[in-house]
Amino acid sequence: MLQQRVRDAPILRHFDRSKDVHVTLFANEWALSSTLMQEHEGKLHPVRFCGRVLKDAEMNYHPAEKEVLALLLVLKVCYAQLVGKSIRVYTRFSTLEWVHKSKTLFGRATQFAVLLSPWHLVVERVKEKDCAFAQLLQAGLTSFVDLDESLASVTPPSKGSPNVRLDPHMLYARLPISYSGHVLSFDGSAKTEKHGGYGSCSWILWKLPEWTIVIAASAYLETTTVNLTEYAGMNNGVSAALGLAITDLVIVGDSRLAIQQSLGVIACRKETLMAQLNHHRELVAKLRSVKYLHAIREFNAAADSLASETLESKASAVTTSEARIAELRALNRINEVIYETSVNETTEEKPSVSVLRASMTSKEPRSKTFSILCGPKTEIQAM
Repeated sequence: MLQQRVRDAPILRHFDRSKDVHVTLFANEWALSSTLMQEHEGKLHPVRFCGRVLKDAEMNYHPAEKEVLALLLVLKVCYAQLVGKSIRVYTRFSTLEWVHKSKTLFGRATQFAVLLSPWHLVVERVKEKDCAFAQLLQAGLTSFVDLDESLASVTPPSKGSPNVRLDPHMLYARLPISYSGHVLSFDGSAKTEKHGGYGSCSWILWKLPEWTIVIAASAYLETTTVNLTEYAGMNNGVSAALGLAITDLVIVGDSRLAIQQSLGVIACRKETLMAQLNHHRELVAKLRSVKYLHAIREFNAAADSLASETLESKASAVTTSEARIAELRALNRINEVIYETSVNETTEEKPSVSVLRASMTSKEPRSKTFSILCGPKTEIQAM
């Protein structure tokens, strides 16, 4: 019986110039498809399937615009069969008819209207379940949404890309509450070229667990940029730690760029920054271990205050005033985010790492099932 039905109702038919033409359209976030059909024995039979994946820019289009692209595709592929014929188009959106007939268009809609103007279209709005043929075609197109992320672990690094691949979760590590050692906080600030192009950097070396200040200093930089000031603060701080024979260091700053480039998470392509980054790697190579933590400015307020003060005074200095040191200790909030959370504490994300988490956490894979498509050394560690 099944064989008989296959013989009696073939899926595909040859194009018949004497019959009317029907086109169904469908699109989702990563692909579009269209089906050219004609009526035989009271049923619409597919004649030609057309489909492709969307380009990067097209993925941002509205679904109605994607269906216009699907229509343009079938009109191009089947031009010889369709030229001069009236075409009945089935779409999920009434926008297509408006684009085809309206005289008050702007933006992409104008371009679409020009491309559709030579054709005689009869647009009919239908429900999504009626686009089964087009949906089936999409099921055979490989989704490349999040494909780069899926292949990241096996993709060889390209020129200029980071040469160290880290588990993003390593960036969220913390110090044990009993940790005893040194923490370096740094910051940088700069005026734009229009306002002088000068800047300042600061570095504070803390002794844990008491959080006492070993050294707090800042430097005035005549010609610089914000990123260069951040690197200057970090490198000056590491140099100061080496001068005190410190072998293990935790580096904390609010510069995501400097922190992640130091870790090798993101690439460094600017020559000026590459010089600073290479210098930083030479410095930390002299340490036994180095860890990093990116914290927002709110928690790095002590180093930020010192850098801002130097930016205004335009004078490098080493802070020795007891009152100023006490003020810097009061401003420090790194201790609120650097320690590991206990089992009993909430696992809710802290604001100090919200920026870093937002940039490094990947989304859940947007997989599509068939039913959805067709039916309703130096030991470098991260913190």
